[in-house]
Amino acid sequence: MKYQRIIVALVVLSALLSLTSSETVIAENESLKCRVFSFNEAYSASEAVFVGKVLSVEKNGDVKTFVFEVEKYWKGSNKKEIKIYVYETMRYQAYFQTDERYLIYANPNNEGKLSVGRCSRSREAEDAKEDLEKLGAGKKPV
Repeated sequence: MKYQRIIVALVVLSALLSLTSSETVIAENESLKCRVFSFNEAYSASEAVFVGKVLSVEKNGDVKTFVFEVEKYWKGSNKKEIKIYVYETMRYQAYFQTDERYLIYANPNNEGKLSVGRCSRSREAEDAKEDLEKLGAGKKPV
């Protein structure tokens, strides 16, 4: 009888530990989520908004630098090339690929360099049709 109580206690303890660890995993996964701004919020909050093709990528520690050839822009510099910096972490890896086109919403990082983070509204130009319609014609860089 004594061993049965010990076994029951161990089973209950095991179940409680399992429940606690699964709650922790759920809580950790919830903290990984972020709110992507609406079009109006993203446009208003961004210093630079443009469509461009990735020309090159350079990695220096945890920072990747992407050089974009600007096709057209709505906010920010009128340059033909713009560098975007992405700080990579375990939770966020930059997804930009060379020779692919993207709609970019960028803001200055702590160093004043244009940057995109994991909660950015930036996306492949193909997937940004609704945003591009709202943005209109745009301006050509000089």
